[in-house]
Amino acid sequence: MVSCLLLQALVAAPATAEGVDGLQRAPVAAVTQDALGQKGDQNTQTALFLPFDAQTGIAAFWSGPDFIVVADQPVPAMMRASGGTGVFSGLTVTVLDYATLLRIPLPQHPALRLSRQKEGWQLQAPESAFLQKKDGQTALAPSAAAGGGVASTSASAPVPAATSTTTAPATSASAGSSSPSSSSTATLSFTGAASLHTITAQPAPGYVLFPLQQPGHEFELPDPATGARLLIATSRTASGGVAQAQHAVGYSVRPTLEGVVVEADADQIVMQGAAKGAVLHAVSLHPVPVGLPLPEQGVEASRQKDWQWFGLQEASPATLAAEREEKLAALAKASPGQKKAATFAAAQAAFASGAFQKAAALLADMPETTPDSGSASAAGSATLRPEIALRAASALLAGNLKGAQALAAPEWISLPEFHLWQGLYGLYAGQNSQRTAILLAAGFAQAQRYPAPLRDRIVPAMALYIARYGTPATVRTMEPLPDGPAYDLPRALLQAREGKTETARVALENLTASDDAQRAAIARTEIVRLMQDADLIAPDMAADVYRKLLKGENGASPAPADIRTLTAVGLAHALIRNGEPKVALSVLEGLQPSADVPEDVLAEAYRAALYRLVFNGASTSLGLPPGSEEELSVTQRTALVAQGLPHVPDGAEKAKLLLGYGRLLLEAGHADTAATAFSQAIAMQADPQARAEGEELLAQAAMQAHQLALAQMALDHAVSPLMPDDLAARKAYDAARVAQARGETEKAQALLAHDESDAGLDLRGQLYEADHRWADAVLVVGRLASRGLPQDGALTEAQRALAFRLATDAAAARDWETLHRLKDWLAGRTLGRERDALFTLLLRQMPRSPASH
Repeated sequence: MVSCLLLQALVAAPATAEGVDGLQRAPVAAVTQDALGQKGDQNTQTALFLPFDAQTGIAAFWSGPDFIVVADQPVPAMMRASGGTGVFSGLTVTVLDYATLLRIPLPQHPALRLSRQKEGWQLQAPESAFLQKKDGQTALAPSAAAGGGVASTSASAPVPAATSTTTAPATSASAGSSSPSSSSTATLSFTGAASLHTITAQPAPGYVLFPLQQPGHEFELPDPATGARLLIATSRTASGGVAQAQHAVGYSVRPTLEGVVVEADADQIVMQGAAKGAVLHAVSLHPVPVGLPLPEQGVEASRQKDWQWFGLQEASPATLAAEREEKLAALAKASPGQKKAATFAAAQAAFASGAFQKAAALLADMPETTPDSGSASAAGSATLRPEIALRAASALLAGNLKGAQALAAPEWISLPEFHLWQGLYGLYAGQNSQRTAILLAAGFAQAQRYPAPLRDRIVPAMALYIARYGTPATVRTMEPLPDGPAYDLPRALLQAREGKTETARVALENLTASDDAQRAAIARTEIVRLMQDADLIAPDMAADVYRKLLKGENGASPAPADIRTLTAVGLAHALIRNGEPKVALSVLEGLQPSADVPEDVLAEAYRAALYRLVFNGASTSLGLPPGSEEELSVTQRTALVAQGLPHVPDGAEKAKLLLGYGRLLLEAGHADTAATAFSQAIAMQADPQARAEGEELLAQAAMQAHQLALAQMALDHAVSPLMPDDLAARKAYDAARVAQARGETEKAQALLAHDESDAGLDLRGQLYEADHRWADAVLVVGRLASRGLPQDGALTEAQRALAFRLATDAAAARDWETLHRLKDWLAGRTLGRERDALFTLLLRQMPRSPASH
């Protein structure tokens, strides 16, 4: 009797103790969602309060079957809002490094209202028109607005005066069903005196302005439904949103409940923030038409505004210098009434002669002109713009970036001759290298026509930048590269890009002896990079040389301050290739974008270091020797990755990093943090298959964190038109685990019916064991054991557990034949002291075979 009870206990044990997923434990109760204000009971909630403060801008719009709210600040407290109630029960919240994304499944597209409250925003759905009881469940009823999706935005709560009418085809509930060509079109109609303004696009030469009273920030995200590239501009106050969809070459404007959302078909379409709102324009050597036509460029240089406003003239440097001295003398003799005009004329002459510091100093002493509030805007613009342009250009070339910030204003887009100066500002400010290189390349011929003092100051820097970071198309705009020693450095870099390694190396070697200290320092750094890229120097040796350049050892003077960032980034890349990503991150810490290292190039160095930490198996593909990796634990690696991720911009590359990071977190047992990483990756990924993979990983993390609702939601979202067989099998396995955790055994078995993977067989065995279907369990676990148990040699702990599991299942099924075969297969190999004793006890219960008599 005692032995029978012992056998029953042994048979039951594997279902709980030997399971691989830990789902036998009771799910953790959901946290009370105190971050949301609610109206009505939990089954009929029709209002959602979003606690975004006055400094946080939002955009709200439809994406397929989901309503999306994007805030331009990370709000971690909103994480507790996931899994709302009533109409908003499907709410999920993803907090990114620089934004918060809310996704609410509402396939019927009810008319929604969004209103600005004192401490946040309130999203409302009608309480009666779109709610009905069905089988005891609260459900959304189809409405005339289904498929439309835009209602009204109001600054007065709780019920705005605006109403909406919508005309659009019904939107499928499938996450991948909507497309740009079937975007819903919404119109707004208003009643009463409290009607709202909506955002109306204002075209200008070269750009379109979307006016916002209190603009927030601009950023880019893929559309959750289609993966399309969305450019989003948020608003910090109620603006009414965009009432109607608009389509243009290269982009379309979506209807919104708040903010501006542009679906960009062309990569050259970008969105930029302005004091008055958001500006949409194109950055390309051959831009698509955005806004009104730009002025013709066929006029003489002397008639263009840059020549007129800067006081440029075709003259020799000596003549320009004499002109400067004459204007300075006139300024000294000027009466108080003539002082301002004389100062501006002297500053123009100083700028044209190459005395940029002098020009900046003169303009700093000259008060800025502010037009009277009653003056005509055209007159005010004509008075201000020459002064603003000269102030900004002088400050830029004098090394005062703050004083040059006016060049970043979008108004200059309307003046093609100032695109070059926007590119120069991007160069010295360390802005995105690809966009900056395009602006510089488009203005390269223009800059070469400038008077010699100005031309010689800016064109070599432009050539070096384009040679370093430009695309082949932008590089071709410099052909032929001007003669002279000022262009030897960009010429060497172009030779390296063309594969002429030895020619480039010799040229750089010669430049290291240049009398120009900055040019020599750049050449010393570039030659190390060239040799490393050509595998002419090992990574550890390259790192050693970079360190010596930074310190000024071996007779070389220390790298100048403005070159140190370039050298430090080179050192970081050498350390990464040498398997030292932790040290590389310490080198990158504190570096800021510069003329030599733009923001995207610095971010790429961080990405490479983090990639090495996350995917440290890349040593072989990089050709590194075994054992060159830093000895870092999983915990150390995840901590370093968490610190470095904010330095990598959102996008597909960061999404890949986050997926690997999430796997590391799962390995370390941090399922909740892993789920957050996977959610962030999904929000940044445009490719449907990559998103489906992320959703499947999110489901795994959610199950380990005992968040079954989140796991099920992730599996529902894991759809892709061409899903690989292995991903489909993992998804089915995950769905079976969710069903198992919910006690839906038959559903779980049906999902696993054709799964012959080790994980699938293991879970099927657990399900049979839980139902005491021992004969079925023996068949499944037996197939698993036939793969996993070697015929000879010592057994691992996992193999011992598997053998004992099969033994207990066979004993419970009274399958003595299987138990006998297992005994012969083990051939006396140990399962561990305790298991050996119990296995012996099981064998004693086995009936004697006829041959034993």
